[in-house]
Amino acid sequence: MAEAIYKTIVVSGPEREQAATSSSPLKGVDRHVSLSTLAVALVFIGCSLLFNVWAHHQVIALGYEISRASEEEQELLKESKKLRLELAALKSPKRIENVALKDLGFINPQKEQLIIVR
Repeated sequence: MAEAIYKTIVVSGPEREQAATSSSPLKGVDRHVSLSTLAVALVFIGCSLLFNVWAHHQVIALGYEISRASEEEQELLKESKKLRLELAALKSPKRIENVALKDLGFINPQKEQLIIVR
């Protein structure tokens, strides 16, 4: 492994010496760490924004789907109510008697034809 040797050169006065010693050989490493941290933060923010947009899109899409399902539910409830009314009309004893007498040719039984079961 190669080792780097760093020397500080004093140009003039104690201020220059202090400035020269304060510049660290790790300055390049600090910059690299800072850029890496910045890159990771930008990727994280980008992913977060992308997730936020996707989640917002999903909420809107699900809202439309719920709206369509509610409309379909209302239509099915109306149809169910209509069919129940039709069933009640078809089960009506008066209607059944009219169909039997007129369409099927039945006649009402005479008193002698009735048999009472106890």
